[in-house]
Amino acid sequence: APIIICGMHRSGTSLISRTLEAAGLFVGEAKEHNNEAVFFLTLNQWMFEQLGASWDNPYNMRFINNELAGYLLSVIRNIINSPSATSFTGDDPDHQVFTNINATPWGWKDPRNTFTAHLWTAAFPDARLVHVCRNPLDVAASLRTREEETLARHKEQLAQMTPDQLDGTMRYQQSARLFHLEEGIKLWEDYTAQALLLERQFADKAIRIRYEDFLNEPVSELGRLAEFAGLDASSERLQAAVSQVNPARRYAFTDNPELLSLYRQICQREIMQLLGYDALDEACNPAA
Repeated sequence: APIIICGMHRSGTSLISRTLEAAGLFVGEAKEHNNEAVFFLTLNQWMFEQLGASWDNPYNMRFINNELAGYLLSVIRNIINSPSATSFTGDDPDHQVFTNINATPWGWKDPRNTFTAHLWTAAFPDARLVHVCRNPLDVAASLRTREEETLARHKEQLAQMTPDQLDGTMRYQQSARLFHLEEGIKLWEDYTAQALLLERQFADKAIRIRYEDFLNEPVSELGRLAEFAGLDASSERLQAAVSQVNPARRYAFTDNPELLSLYRQICQREIMQLLGYDALDEACNPAA
């Protein structure tokens, strides 16, 4: 049964999947730059498209009905049993995870799993869930920075092109919505509320990991995750897996007056309290 890693974009899902991979979890042969298995990423994107949803606007994913779910699962099962599945498994016999019950512990990471995991459990009934969460200010700031960098890069490319070379193949920006911090926080709330619902559905087959806790105690937190995932990782392997973890990214927003001010406006929301993000270094106090 797979380990399904979910959580909001820019919440540390890549860090968690890479350290779990270093600790022995197989997360796919062909992966893109965010350590997401192309096989499952493509299927998740296809499901989003079936409902007219996108990663930065997942609202329509809540309208999956039983009839549509049946169709999606029929396609998924066919593709899992098709030759294209080798893009995930590769040629290693220990990675034949769809047919070999004694295969290496495996799973995959994709923030979109937050809205598709309930479908994946129909294909893999004993699947387990890892929910990675991070405070919304750092998430929104990271999303905005990425959008600004993407736009700057595309502007440089456009500056080298003549008007007659414009053919519409290059996307001018990735997400117009996420240039706005408030929209990044709203998207975080959508993903996080859905992930908390998944936690209740998966019950004892779910575990939550806070990005900030992982940065603070990486060895013990990875050890907790490794045990949950059924990995037999030595302390030396765990130490090596987290050797590149940067604790300076923990609550980075507290150094930014703009983000700190915004935090004080939202810190008492119920979802912030549920995750323990409601009282950080007395930042909620306007006089602080």
